[in-house]
Amino acid sequence: MHSYFLTITRSIRTNISKLFSIVVIMLLGIAFVSGLGTISPMIQTSFGNELRRENAPDLILKSSSDTGFQDEDGDGILDIVDDLLQSRIATSAEGLTMLDSSVFESMDYDMGFPEDMPLTRFYGIPDGMTIAPISIVEGRMPVKSNEVVVERARLDMVQYSVGDTIDLGDVFGTKTVVGIVANPLNFSRYEELDLINLEEIKQIIYMRSQDFVMTVEIIPGVTLDVSFPTTDLYVTLRGSSEYSYFTDGYNDFVKECQESIASVLGDKYGEIHYLTLEENMSYAYIVNYTGKIDIIALLFPIFFIAVSALVVSTTMTRMVEEERNIIGCYRSLGVPDSKIKLKYLLLSLICGVISLVVGTIVGVYSLPLAIYPAFETTFFCPEMANLMNPAFGLVCGILMILIVLLVTYRVVRKFLKSSPAELLQPLAPKAGKKILFERIPLWKILPFRYKSTIRNLCRYKKNLIMTVLSVAGSTALVFCGFAIIDVANSLPPLDYPGLSDTIVPIAIIIIVFALFLSIFVVYNLTNLNIGERKREIATLMVLGYHNKEVVMYIYREIMIMAGLGLLVGLPVGVLIMYIVLLLLDFGSVASILVGTYFLTIALVLAFILLTDALLLRKILKVDMSTSLKSVD
Repeated sequence: MHSYFLTITRSIRTNISKLFSIVVIMLLGIAFVSGLGTISPMIQTSFGNELRRENAPDLILKSSSDTGFQDEDGDGILDIVDDLLQSRIATSAEGLTMLDSSVFESMDYDMGFPEDMPLTRFYGIPDGMTIAPISIVEGRMPVKSNEVVVERARLDMVQYSVGDTIDLGDVFGTKTVVGIVANPLNFSRYEELDLINLEEIKQIIYMRSQDFVMTVEIIPGVTLDVSFPTTDLYVTLRGSSEYSYFTDGYNDFVKECQESIASVLGDKYGEIHYLTLEENMSYAYIVNYTGKIDIIALLFPIFFIAVSALVVSTTMTRMVEEERNIIGCYRSLGVPDSKIKLKYLLLSLICGVISLVVGTIVGVYSLPLAIYPAFETTFFCPEMANLMNPAFGLVCGILMILIVLLVTYRVVRKFLKSSPAELLQPLAPKAGKKILFERIPLWKILPFRYKSTIRNLCRYKKNLIMTVLSVAGSTALVFCGFAIIDVANSLPPLDYPGLSDTIVPIAIIIIVFALFLSIFVVYNLTNLNIGERKREIATLMVLGYHNKEVVMYIYREIMIMAGLGLLVGLPVGVLIMYIVLLLLDFGSVASILVGTYFLTIALVLAFILLTDALLLRKILKVDMSTSLKSVD
């Protein structure tokens, strides 16, 4: 037993570079998947926590009556609140007034607004409001009738500073801005839309309820201050805290309560519109954006995991093949087949577990940190939730480990079918044979170095296929990253406000991970190729080939395989983008710039050349005497 574990330790030391490359490639795939999979839950949890802290309403009841919430007997908002609380559907309810300047225009009521006054939303806020209260960002709350506060600056809205004055026309007069406030329900940096014409609100002004009045002249010289009716009722529902915002469970719960409230109130208070958070524009933006991210997080990892699993499986296969003589020794010594299989399965499992643990931690902590700040361009972001949601990464990681274990098992089982005598003999180099290209007239005029390259490519078909597929996968992912940037920058800003700013960082991460994957993929496959062909390299050295010629003997094949990978990868990338854009329901592959194709080719080739440079020393340090020992 001691010698058995000793050979396992020796195998780890001997194959440390291969095992390290397996760990890194799997780690990259798992980190990528884990990171993307945790972005949407982290964003929704961050904004959900903020809504909970600010006691956001679960429902907003809006009256469509000119007199607001008043019944036929003249009773008003207090009766509605009593009805809601007594029904035990709601735990609290508070009323306020919200009117757009376009409302007065639609009623042909002359408020005497200045002609150049932009579209304005007015709020009349009661003292001591506890449901979604506005909070001071700068300055203070109004205490006098001529004082107002305005909402924090959003894109294309009128900018105010504390101390500025606003001319609100004949009815409201001139007001002084004494504070800048944040409305917890308005956390998007893009404008709200008015209720009449669905045009962009350009300024939002908050007054005290007692100051939100209009002066009406009853008879010449006699005026009366008339308060605006309560138009909105913010309601928090009993039991809503048991649900998380942005979930189907929460939305279904709210809709059920909405139906119950509608049956309780009936038509006693006129027509009432029930608005859930799903009708809130900022909330809808979050749902829309995270939905797009979820699609990307689901599709791209499939290709990423496929490439990673392919390369890792190839590496494990080669490693087992190189240890055929050790397997032969095991069998000669009477070691059970189950223990031989266990050794290689353990090596695969150790690599997989290390990759799974490290990759998951790196992914769920690093990628959200890199992407969350990008949302600042679109939203007033709260503190990022300390959320670790590795579920998607764990599932994909475990799937990758199972694939590698299955491949390893099948390779070892294949060798165990051979006799110990066969296994103890080194594997002879693959014999060459006449290829199809030799029938082409051009073959005769090709220099010998190109003939040998083409023969080797056809001779080692498995290497060719694996390298082409791996480079094609990396190329497709890099292309998709740049293509997403092109499409995002081409989106109409009015239809997809801010989406470009939030999608582009994810595209950059796809590019970075894909390029790193291409480095390790090409490095790993080339390293294995060099290890298999040391005898050929040593033969060239003995025959007096210069270092440059020896190096190009290997690199020429790599560049041809990389070129084929690029040719396959670009159309695959276009196909992936077509599917992605179809599911995202925006943009078109026609928006992809021509330069993106050339940039993808240039970057992938540059990283392949970098990989070749890293392996230059290994080729030139091949031991001629050891490599040329007879295989008989």
